[in-house]
Amino acid sequence: MTTANAIVGVLRFSYPAKEGFSVSCLDEAELEAHLYAPERMQARFEYLERIALPSLAAQTDMGFACVILAGKTLPWRFKARLRALEERHPFLRVAFMERMGALAAAKRSFRRGLEMLEQASGSAATHCTGFRMDDDDAVAVDYVAKTRARADALLGAGLADAPTVVAFARGIYWDLHEPALPYADFREPQPLGLACAMITTADLPTCVYRYNHRKLPGQVPTFMDPEGFMFLRTLHGHNDSGRSIPPHAKPLPLGRARGLIRERFALDPADLEALMPDPPLEAS
Repeated sequence: MTTANAIVGVLRFSYPAKEGFSVSCLDEAELEAHLYAPERMQARFEYLERIALPSLAAQTDMGFACVILAGKTLPWRFKARLRALEERHPFLRVAFMERMGALAAAKRSFRRGLEMLEQASGSAATHCTGFRMDDDDAVAVDYVAKTRARADALLGAGLADAPTVVAFARGIYWDLHEPALPYADFREPQPLGLACAMITTADLPTCVYRYNHRKLPGQVPTFMDPEGFMFLRTLHGHNDSGRSIPPHAKPLPLGRARGLIRERFALDPADLEALMPDPPLEAS
């Protein structure tokens, strides 16, 4: 039987989830005031428009969907800005949802993306390989193609009859507040939330947001690929997860890092580095 495997991403954009984030404990009014503060929203849009979406728009395999999950209470001017991005990128759909649990919202979002692909193809998918992404990160230009190839191989071999994860280990960390050595090369020993997808049947019994990404191998079969620079992960001081460059990461010389950013992520290093409070030191 032919397997129709839909590749769908979900990107949560300042979504006021009831749990799952460090600020979820705030009451609804406080949470929305924090999330929708104009300066914060401007920064999030800059990350989204200059880092995440350009890397998705440059994919070698464009047969995927990405759903931006945002809250129904998002102010109208921000909704309009997201809708404009949806018009610009055919792979993109925006879903404005009421406040609910993070997992429930994510599963609904994956279903939106799956429906979008099924409508476009005119046929039903048997499986969904769902990846997660943040608005301030990027994936390599061949991320979708490689994820599809790994997932289809596992399905064809009968190794993904139950939910199974495909993750990529190697990527670049970029510290916006470290002009001396802003970039580092690191291979993750456990799945990262970024460049990580879960294969399920198309009825989506679960999704990649079900477990903390570091705990995935203890919950579902997990295939990790160590090859290639597959993600660009940013650190900018107000990441919800409290990110930091891992202790054993290898510093990347500036010229090498800029070349990888162009080649692997189709991003303009000069445009990215304009987001840094202080420019990188050329001697690094």
